[in-house]
Amino acid sequence: MAREGTVAILVGDGYEELEFWYPVLRFREAGYDVAVLSLTDDGEAVIGRRGYPVVPNGTVGAFEERPSIVVLPGFATERLDEYADRAGPSLRRWADSGARLAASGTGVEVLVACGLEAADESGAPATAEGAEQVPALVESLLGAEATLRGTTVAVLCENQYQELELWYPLLRLRAAGAAAYTVGPKAGAMYTSKLGYPVVSDLAAGDVDAADFDAVVIPGGHSPEGMRRSADLLDFVRKLDEGGRIVAAICHAGWVLASANIARGRRLTCVPIIRDDVINAGGDYVDEQVVRDGNLITSRLPSDLPIFSATIVEALAQRGPSDGRSAAALPEPTSNPAYATAARLVPLAVGVASANYTQISAPVEL
Repeated sequence: MAREGTVAILVGDGYEELEFWYPVLRFREAGYDVAVLSLTDDGEAVIGRRGYPVVPNGTVGAFEERPSIVVLPGFATERLDEYADRAGPSLRRWADSGARLAASGTGVEVLVACGLEAADESGAPATAEGAEQVPALVESLLGAEATLRGTTVAVLCENQYQELELWYPLLRLRAAGAAAYTVGPKAGAMYTSKLGYPVVSDLAAGDVDAADFDAVVIPGGHSPEGMRRSADLLDFVRKLDEGGRIVAAICHAGWVLASANIARGRRLTCVPIIRDDVINAGGDYVDEQVVRDGNLITSRLPSDLPIFSATIVEALAQRGPSDGRSAAALPEPTSNPAYATAARLVPLAVGVASANYTQISAPVEL
């Protein structure tokens, strides 16, 4: 359902990807018209800290509409003074007209430099230190309630995952009250996104009981290629499906559905490039933003994340927490989007004098 008003989200070079993209996707999910406004005047794509590109709708100085909410995420600090000068007149004008201002990370410094205090309608500061706190900030602006308390979700991780397809559902579900864990082939291992964004797995698929989870979310990118090689991950997904729990897959995650033998006879979608794979696995492929077939929820691309995540939240709220959990309590999830080191993939030989190699994640000092 569309909401009245526009949300303006400002972006500058070296922007913090999740501080920016979580608000963009979440406000879209909530039905707002979102305008991405560049803090530069060149009209070119803006590149994030890890290299994620975004093409703005326009520039902050040329935007004539009065937004109802303005969000200023963090970015590289080298141009902070320049950005404050560029954004200052618009920010002060919007604040005077009643817009709600919010900021995170170095975006807070721009508001301070402009002589503005970010505040929500209750008068409390509408600020967040970084990506880990941004979901709570956005949910407070939306006035959203935590509807998934008592629900437990696994978000699968492997190397070369697509950044937003892992982190947005994970953070969105946590913000809704769910206990959302990253689950990989190994526990406590670092996995690298396509752009070098790290994630550390909370749990290993072979060490947990599928009965303890209400849903599994399978991100795309190229990570499903690694996931489908893990018998433990495939068995975990298969058991959740057999138990009627929610199985949500986006983009290349259709590969996991095929390898787990749960695509056959199911109406589903995926990134078009693997359409033939899911069809040959017996799936009834359709080209739609999101498809729900019973407990199976599928989507195509990162731009579909708002409706994909909304469908997952709705499905979990309808079902409520599942019965039949094991007696063993799961530890608190510790994975978070804040990181002190980036990650990169490095080749590793698989045997003596072998032409074959695999890839592992290695930290990169920032």
